[in-house]
Amino acid sequence: MVTTTSYDNEKQAFEALNTLLIPAFDNETPKLNRIDRWWRWNPKPIRLNAGATPEHRMLRDMGETPWLGLVVTTLAQTLYLEGVDSETQDTEDARRFWEPWQRNRMGERQIALHREAIAYGTAYTAVRGEESADGLRARIDCWSPRDAIALYNDPASDTWPQIFMRRRKLDDHAVEYQLWDSWNIWTWRKIGGTWQFDGQAPHGVASPDGQPVCPIVRYCNQRDLQGRVPGEVEPYIRMASRMNKDNYDRMLAQHYNSWKVKTATGLDMSGLTEAEKEAKKLQIEHDSVLAGGMDVKFGSLPETDLANIVAAKTSDVEELAAVSQTPTTAFGKMTNVGDAGIEESRAGFYAKRNERRRAFGISHMDTLRLASSAEDRPDDAANFHLFPKWEDTDTRTISQAVDALGKAVQMLHVPDQLVWDMIPGISKPQADAWREYAAQHPTADDIAAQIQIGQLNGNGTYDDGIDS
Repeated sequence: MVTTTSYDNEKQAFEALNTLLIPAFDNETPKLNRIDRWWRWNPKPIRLNAGATPEHRMLRDMGETPWLGLVVTTLAQTLYLEGVDSETQDTEDARRFWEPWQRNRMGERQIALHREAIAYGTAYTAVRGEESADGLRARIDCWSPRDAIALYNDPASDTWPQIFMRRRKLDDHAVEYQLWDSWNIWTWRKIGGTWQFDGQAPHGVASPDGQPVCPIVRYCNQRDLQGRVPGEVEPYIRMASRMNKDNYDRMLAQHYNSWKVKTATGLDMSGLTEAEKEAKKLQIEHDSVLAGGMDVKFGSLPETDLANIVAAKTSDVEELAAVSQTPTTAFGKMTNVGDAGIEESRAGFYAKRNERRRAFGISHMDTLRLASSAEDRPDDAANFHLFPKWEDTDTRTISQAVDALGKAVQMLHVPDQLVWDMIPGISKPQADAWREYAAQHPTADDIAAQIQIGQLNGNGTYDDGIDS
């Protein structure tokens, strides 16, 4: 049974906001800000010695690289929900269920939603009903955990939260707070130190079984049985810091010690002015033929070998790729291997991607069920025969895919029209348009098959649709 939370008046809601939601939000903020710095290319700088020069600091800053942004981006670019399908092959149910997604421009907004969930570990959608010229429509909002927080009775297993808060900065002096419960959205503004109540409004959303719920859906990168939801940045911060140190060490050696240094000992410059000494040093540095007195000896110091430093960085990059299940090609390493080798090298990444598709897919379906409820379509909200369909992002050529699908049709007798939307680059709407065209323009083989079926059913005629 779903437990719900609702408030009877503004005083009760305001007390929950100040005693539960704001303290919980403030407790999470430092951790999320740290994650954000490492994800958004502004990490904590490498600590330098007290005697570091501005040149050292410049080299350190130049060596900072958004490694963890690559981990997030590589995974997010394989997660594009392109539609829903029905187990009962009812395309009308799927089309009606999918409409709120398109009206709310979720095809584009899902990208940021996935990135936030992958980077921080959590992101949210919120659904409410709104009156429009076309009637009651669902509004879907996507929110970052740096702007919102949801509190659960059991964060490991609960689908719906008890209460939810969204914080929005209006300007330098004003902040808006929204509290969502199972029935209403309560809104306040804090201007300076003064609170102002802006009212309440029902969100008009229920669960698929018609029970009142707080209409918030949580998108979790990973979630364990203790309710922990780590993202793809925090576990690898120390490793990324080590890789930035590799860059700094290489640039330091490259900047100061990557060439031979000429030396001269026994050179008497006691009678020279400072300017003459500097000119002499410059002459020694640039002359290809050096001359001096009887006691002058010339030599050179070798440049620093960068191979070991580069190898150390390569090792750290490969370690990050291994522990984060990210292909090494995402970090710029190209390996000349065959198709089987490439597939094997990306097996771990595909397993990780498929896991996220399952988790995010269920969250997307929950969001669309709430949208059906907001539009007063309880039958659609309770339709569990629908499932999410993701865009194919596997790294294979179209010729390889078509060859494999063609063999499935010929050798396994899979209906050819059912594999059209499995072709790389072909979306489900485009494949549906092909199927609709094929139904309206049957081939000679299709007509012959329908005639034969009619004869087997005792009907020797075939209606070609032409009036006689």
